[in-house]
Amino acid sequence: MPRVKQTKAGIDLAAALAGIRIDRGQAIGPQIYDALRHRIVDGRLPGGTPIHEGEIAELCFVSRTPLRAALQQLVSEGLIVTRPQVGSIVAPRDRRRFLEALFVRSAIECRIVRRLAERGLDEAALRPILIRQEVAARADDYATFFDADEDFHALLASMADVPNAWQLVQSVKSHVDRERFILMSSIRGRSQRAFEDHLRILDAIRDGQGDRAAAEMAAHIDSVLQQGATAGDGDV
Repeated sequence: MPRVKQTKAGIDLAAALAGIRIDRGQAIGPQIYDALRHRIVDGRLPGGTPIHEGEIAELCFVSRTPLRAALQQLVSEGLIVTRPQVGSIVAPRDRRRFLEALFVRSAIECRIVRRLAERGLDEAALRPILIRQEVAARADDYATFFDADEDFHALLASMADVPNAWQLVQSVKSHVDRERFILMSSIRGRSQRAFEDHLRILDAIRDGQGDRAAAEMAAHIDSVLQQGATAGDGDV
């Protein structure tokens, strides 16, 4: 059994990484990247958590080569930083990067819904995601809703025939996601309000009203600011 090690006051790395399942038939690096990114976003690996390749590789039962590639991608996104005398750690939440990522996301996704207002929607593809969102919203299960929300926005980009635009959003939005998850998961009924935002965006697209769809999307994305987002972790 992998040893249990406290990496930061109150943080048990083994517990934080529990549940990671690697499909050996698929590329390992992207799977490790997704798993670590998700745990940074949802706070299981909070800012300041030391990152030691050997321990993570041991706990996840992977070799260091794919793990190193995953960590390098997280470094490039600003989710892991290296500090003198400290080494590699999970980056503290950063308000400047959060606001910058919010700007990029809004600019791209508002253009996506404008294009869809001209082109239309694939209702059959949307239906399963909307059902998942509705079920999660009714249960006030923000963690489940969060995952369905990712799929919703990715699908809109795909339907607009700009899937690479969503990949560009993904490369910066981790900083938005950390704020969203920490703030929104603590607010009762937040999933339902986000779901209702999505329905208004879709109604505007169906009506062919690009300006209204873009305005609804901008308000939806900026809602995290209205909840008093702060940089947190003492880093402003």
